[in-house]
Amino acid sequence: MNKLRYLMVLCLLSLSTTAAAKVESYLVDQKSGLIMAPGWELVNKQCNACHTTLIIPQNRGNKEDWRATLEWMVDSQGLWDLSDTWEPVLDYLSTNYNQQKIDLTTFRRLPIAVDDMPPEAK
Repeated sequence: MNKLRYLMVLCLLSLSTTAAAKVESYLVDQKSGLIMAPGWELVNKQCNACHTTLIIPQNRGNKEDWRATLEWMVDSQGLWDLSDTWEPVLDYLSTNYNQQKIDLTTFRRLPIAVDDMPPEAK
């Protein structure tokens, strides 16, 4: 009976590991630099209209962080209202470019703390 339980647990663990690996197995588009997960084409078209999408992987954040960034772009940088594409864009960005530990082998320094930003950037 213990062997059967062990095999069942082992099977469940392997299935969950396979599912987790599948989520992270999206390719990266060589031209845009974006992860080719659902919604990437929309983000590519929206963001690439004003700046290179290669800047997106350099930024990370949860849904509220990305919302604040996009609202800043609307308020001060001339970004149009995203209307019904707000949620799909935020879902893509927060899912694929969420907060994570910074790899200092890729980046040369930690991001500037919000308190150290110029007043107009806060």
